[in-house]
Amino acid sequence: MSSFLRSIFLATLLFPAAAFSQIREEYRPLAELLSTRPEREPTDGNLVEIIPCSAELFLRMQDDMMAAEKTLHSSYFIFNDDEAGFLVRTAFRLKAMDGVEVQYIAEDFNQKARFVNPMRKSGVEVRHHPLLPLTPRNHHKYLLIDGVLAYAGGNNISNDNILEWEDWAVRLRGPVVASMEQVHARMWERRRGKASEYEIKEAEPFDGGVTVQYVDDVPGEKSRLHLKAYIWALDHAREYFYAKSPYFTPPKEFMRSLVDAARRGVDVRILIPAFKDAPSRVVVPFERAFFEELVKAGVHIHLRTDRFDHSKMFSCDNYLSAMGSVNLDALSFGRNFENNLYIYDERISTEIKRSIEEDLVNCYELTPELLDDYPAFEKAMKGPLRRIGGLF
Repeated sequence: MSSFLRSIFLATLLFPAAAFSQIREEYRPLAELLSTRPEREPTDGNLVEIIPCSAELFLRMQDDMMAAEKTLHSSYFIFNDDEAGFLVRTAFRLKAMDGVEVQYIAEDFNQKARFVNPMRKSGVEVRHHPLLPLTPRNHHKYLLIDGVLAYAGGNNISNDNILEWEDWAVRLRGPVVASMEQVHARMWERRRGKASEYEIKEAEPFDGGVTVQYVDDVPGEKSRLHLKAYIWALDHAREYFYAKSPYFTPPKEFMRSLVDAARRGVDVRILIPAFKDAPSRVVVPFERAFFEELVKAGVHIHLRTDRFDHSKMFSCDNYLSAMGSVNLDALSFGRNFENNLYIYDERISTEIKRSIEEDLVNCYELTPELLDDYPAFEKAMKGPLRRIGGLF
């Protein structure tokens, strides 16, 4: 078989024709780049609803969980022993006692056995991602219901994340949920979990639905898919690239793309919270070490002051957008298990852009004059701070 025919054959295997054809031609190379496994292929006909984290979101999640008939599959980086955690844990326990298959992957770094173990006693299947030195963390955040409905985004299960911080979640219905189930099954198998009793079939696409590509990144594969996706978006942006992230210690490849995009006239804006959920005195100096080069190149850095912003998303040129667990740091771009939704849709991209623009009123933009006021110690140690910050 010639190389030309082989490439056509591989493309036919890799891309469902309907979904691939729905993506604008200039963005298909990105879809191809990310389709390294069947479950990472784009799917068409999905209903996508972006919801700000709030009590309303939490109530909707509760209602959807209690309506589950077959399966509840989930993983959250943080699952706190507070009111929010108690309510979700109770829903898991009640559904397990009703005969629903409930699988939960716990992140040992954050979740205490005394909180998780009661779920086991009620029939919830729990597997722990091990807390070992230098082990990649499981930063996934998702809830899957009956293989037909899903929640994903930046939020954890905790009072502060749901009720106090700025954050966003996505409610999904359609074929993409089956892709998410496949990723969950692979992670579940890694933790030696018993296979699901149910065969998860791909849902029928909805008329007028959205093309979505669900992409997980596995550190052992060294593919750094999310870093490649963000760099691709910047390198191909023509008008704008707006992003939000709670943490900002970008790898050098991403820094280079930010600078290059701004210099060729793309409106590049990065929104970062001015204070953190971690000790700001420890975290902020590492972030500041990256600012000067970007500001001089024309990148707009906006620091939010009214509340901690935990959102992780971007919008590019009113078509491509992303939401999920990925921060703009080296941990998310290569060291953690991460999951992101890449959405090829004008309405969703415009909605995300508009939400970022609305939040800019609560920010101040960095200028060269403000950078001059940073402590002399930070300026002198910029190189070492960038090298260390690039590790996390």
